[in-house]
Amino acid sequence: MSGISRNSHDQPENPNGEERADTTTCSTISSPAATDSDNDVVDAEDSTMVTNTDVESISDSELAVATATVDIIVQRTNAPFTINRATSLNMDDVTEASSSTQTAPNRLETDMGYQMCMARPVRAETFCDCVKFGKEKSCKCGEDDRYFDWVWDEKTKSPASQLIDDGKEVAFHLDYSCGTAAVRGNKAMAKDQYFWEVKMTSPVYGTDMMIGVGTEFIDLTKYQHKFCSLIGQDAESWGLSYTGTTQHRNQKRRYASKFGQGSIIGAHLDMWRGTLTFYKNRKPLGVAYTGLQGKVLYPMVSSTAARSGMKVITSRSFKTSLQFMCCQTLRKIVPHHMSVLDVVRLPPGLRGFLCNNISWLLQPCADGDTTSCHGNKRKRQSDSDASDDYDSCKKMKS
Repeated sequence: MSGISRNSHDQPENPNGEERADTTTCSTISSPAATDSDNDVVDAEDSTMVTNTDVESISDSELAVATATVDIIVQRTNAPFTINRATSLNMDDVTEASSSTQTAPNRLETDMGYQMCMARPVRAETFCDCVKFGKEKSCKCGEDDRYFDWVWDEKTKSPASQLIDDGKEVAFHLDYSCGTAAVRGNKAMAKDQYFWEVKMTSPVYGTDMMIGVGTEFIDLTKYQHKFCSLIGQDAESWGLSYTGTTQHRNQKRRYASKFGQGSIIGAHLDMWRGTLTFYKNRKPLGVAYTGLQGKVLYPMVSSTAARSGMKVITSRSFKTSLQFMCCQTLRKIVPHHMSVLDVVRLPPGLRGFLCNNISWLLQPCADGDTTSCHGNKRKRQSDSDASDDYDSCKKMKS
């Protein structure tokens, strides 16, 4: 995970007696022997334990699977469990432990199987190849901006959230996860145009990891001891899940494909028209929400996954102008598999200005033919075409 510290942080005491490790060489969940529950007894001495001292040899993906599985076991059975980080993480041990703590077959086994599948990090389209080649911890791809209109707000976050890198990056559940953590931006969005991008800097898995917007009335600590899809649970927030679904008033709707570690998710909040549009790896996915006029909203992210992180890499705002509305119209007219900057002949100065400020609006739409893009059907484009469009814009910036 990019820049995420694993030091201890302020988290609520766990009623089950779980404890966090005081050093970075071991992350422990342990408790005394459990009390009897019919014939099911889990003893601390008999609990599955993996030991070691070399933290760096474990991949984030392996650790994410193990940690999430432990969270599921504890949540579902209320049984104590012990796990340490190890040089060679034996996933068979985790599977064996999960089966030993189940108290009822049939439905519970099916539910556990589904949740353990959710514990595996998502493999999805990434913005670059750093994750593919194991360079995700040092990846800075797409992080070109130096000015930020807003960052995450230290005053409005749940206890299991820690801000780093001057408030641009948030690390969730540094030791273990016992619920849902969230944070919001430090700037209200009311009447202008707003665009921001969030990079997934850690493995993406678990009940949910989300980005979206919400009003000041949403309680970010309400579900700190419950696993849920927080953004969009009520009428005060609008969210996008890593599973590709949108959520508002606890109603989910299929919207896009999944996103995972290394993905860049953009959001354009148009308070003039009252719409919220999402982008995946700088390709528009279409309007997700309407009817947001007159509201005061804040950008938000949430996560249930242990040792997860997200980083805002772009945050801009600007007035609604005739120039911007003309660019929106051009995006509707120009075929959606093509870049507006490549199709329309513009003076070099104007082209450079648009490329530096609203290139995200003028890029080709994402692949696929079922989701609308700015109100029209999208046409398919090749990955090389999209890459060429982005490279040309990068050259213009330089």
